[in-house]
Amino acid sequence: MEFAFRYRVRPENLVVLALVNVYRSMAGVVNIVFTASMILTAYRFWAEISLPLRALVAAGILLFPLFQPLVIYGRSKRIVSRMPEGMEMRIDGKGIAVTAGENHSRIAFAEIKSVARFRGMLILYARTGQGFILNRETLAGKDRELYEFLARHTGVRKGH
Repeated sequence: MEFAFRYRVRPENLVVLALVNVYRSMAGVVNIVFTASMILTAYRFWAEISLPLRALVAAGILLFPLFQPLVIYGRSKRIVSRMPEGMEMRIDGKGIAVTAGENHSRIAFAEIKSVARFRGMLILYARTGQGFILNRETLAGKDRELYEFLARHTGVRKGH
């Protein structure tokens, strides 16, 4: 069995991945506790605090739900803009082959440390530090089939 994809990542895919990673960690817990604390502080002291302090409290409330995703989106746009155009990925019984123009690389299944399915995306993590996000547009409805194929060949699973 062989899968071939024209590999294209959008900044939104990287934002979702980054936010999922943050909110699955202790940093996510801190973000939630901080935001909840700021909301409670605002509720309790809003009438008593001055205008500049109100602005700081409002900024504190918006820090993680609004500003953090915007910063991540800006960083994601820069990352995607540096990615080569026309990348192609082939996944067969031997491993994963990635082609970008004249550059070719091959990743053996033994080098894959995790395969995750999340919100219509398939995310491959290699032991070399590389990661690949195959979004809905790229997968064209083959996400479950490819996930099962990779799970059989790599022996790793994460998320359903």
